[in-house]
Amino acid sequence: MNDSYTKRQIREITGRYGLIPVRSEPVSSLYRRNAVFKVHTQSGTYAVKPFLRQPSLGSSAVHQIGTTAKYVKLLADSGFSHMPKWLTTRSGKLWTLSHGRPFYMTTWISGRGMEKPEDFEQLGRALATLHLTPGLGLRTKGSPTLEQIRLWQVKDQLFRKRMAQALQPGGRNRRWLKKYGKTCTRLSDRAWAILKSPELVGLLKREWSRPALIHNDITSPNVIISGENQLFIIDWDHIKVGSAYVDIAKALMNTTQFNPDFILALLKGYEEVNPLERAQRKLIYCLYGLPREAWQAIRSPKGKRSQEMLRILEQTWPLRLDAMKLLADWSNQ
Repeated sequence: MNDSYTKRQIREITGRYGLIPVRSEPVSSLYRRNAVFKVHTQSGTYAVKPFLRQPSLGSSAVHQIGTTAKYVKLLADSGFSHMPKWLTTRSGKLWTLSHGRPFYMTTWISGRGMEKPEDFEQLGRALATLHLTPGLGLRTKGSPTLEQIRLWQVKDQLFRKRMAQALQPGGRNRRWLKKYGKTCTRLSDRAWAILKSPELVGLLKREWSRPALIHNDITSPNVIISGENQLFIIDWDHIKVGSAYVDIAKALMNTTQFNPDFILALLKGYEEVNPLERAQRKLIYCLYGLPREAWQAIRSPKGKRSQEMLRILEQTWPLRLDAMKLLADWSNQ
């Protein structure tokens, strides 16, 4: 869908929430133009955000925003304090439809990024609180972690096929794959082997009875420390009932920059709220070690973003291996 929006459209959306904009300005994210609109009103500053449909779910954007709003309300009712306040329209809904696309409106959060271990401890506590949110009606048909693992195993298989093709003379990314490809497959093989251990098989079988709400997109740009030193997580488009272990592993990979102090601080904060058993620690370590960025980059080898991912992978490879060793030691404590 076109990401161009007129000021009139943003003004109309803001009006549905009972507010009159003084001015508005588009704000782009790393990968998306006009990702959100910063709207200034006489009563404060707010964010108007176009809701991003997930094509992989197969359902409509309206259905998805309805589910998202249900989970956001559940969080708000439980007193979760690490999410911007979602505004309610004049008709009592947490979202509105404009030109066929859902939008939602929240308070605007200003602040800084995470810079010190204490910030990562806050993030760990916030994630644990999110994962422990009580909610009637949260159900899964099976283990959400096992479901995600099966999807990743398919991506791993595709990576191996593409790697075999790319290693032929003239293949795209041949140099990178000759240097790192076998290590990627060894990391995957190690994770798949550990996941077959009886303690992890038993853990995954029990997971369906402990559903968790997850943010599903914890990245550095989505975490803000306010002027009052309060941590806020923004961009809740992908919230769902899913795997807390996947959520933690992704958060570690996407926020800590492989810094040992940041990694341990996030895990310390998490376990202050939700202590982890040895099997749970081992599962997080396994999921963290999977070379997901390499799978994604090789999937579209000609894309500019893929080339950037491979460049970052090469630059950070030693740090990644050190971080995996740190998590391996942590999982055995």
